[in-house]
Amino acid sequence: MYGHLAVRGVTPDFLLITISITAFLLGPMPGQIAGFIAGIAVDILSGGLLGMFAFTYTFVGYAIGMVGQRVYGRSILISTTLIFFVTLLKALLLTMIAALFLKPGYFGLFSNGRVFLEAVFNCLYALPLFFVVTRFQEKVTE
Repeated sequence: MYGHLAVRGVTPDFLLITISITAFLLGPMPGQIAGFIAGIAVDILSGGLLGMFAFTYTFVGYAIGMVGQRVYGRSILISTTLIFFVTLLKALLLTMIAALFLKPGYFGLFSNGRVFLEAVFNCLYALPLFFVVTRFQEKVTE
């Protein structure tokens, strides 16, 4: 789907970016809702283990929402740094769930530095998106 954006077979996770920005700006409950809806849709469409992405994205939405509430201001630098670490958290959660329920010893997401490349991509794509969303939010509130 995002083949033209792939480098070494790694593409950015636009759902994770969207969930993170939503949660950072609106709080934990909207982040959880966005995460659950996006996650359950991915689970249904992928045909994989039902609930794996729903749990992961819901947890991520809550975590970013809690951090967003405690951070003063809406800094682009803070939000993109959070997206970097949330990408690592997502990979860790998916790896643990896969190791528990699918195949023991599964660490595919961390092989060959793929997760770090995805985290960098997510940060790079989140920068303009966060800027656009915050400007739109300012215009709407005026």
